Amino acid sequence: MLEHNGLRWGYVFLKGAAYLSAEEFQSLMVQAVEMFLAGETERNVRSAEYEGRLYTERRYELIGTIGGQRFNADLETSRGHDNASFLVNEQTHGTGGSISVN
Repeated sequence: MLEHNGLRWGYVFLKGAAYLSAEEFQSLMVQAVEMFLAGETERNVRSAEYEGRLYTERRYELIGTIGGQRFNADLETSRGHDNASFLVNEQTHGTGGSISVN
């Protein structure tokens, strides 16, 4: 997670198909974190290999015992349609909530 208005940190979890490279997924995760910190609900995304939409319905979901706000990506890639979802979990007391009080 990025620093914003002081020290903030957390985790990002990814679920997606294999059409994108690790660097492309990382770029999408960074944008999801930026959206989380700014309170944005939708963003058009584009690179040399894909274009599409990154969005959130501000739903909180769990993976095991760790939860976070869910972000979805609907993408058209050079290899076909792809979807990805990200959970952004903030561990500090910022704009988002989390289960952990660490």
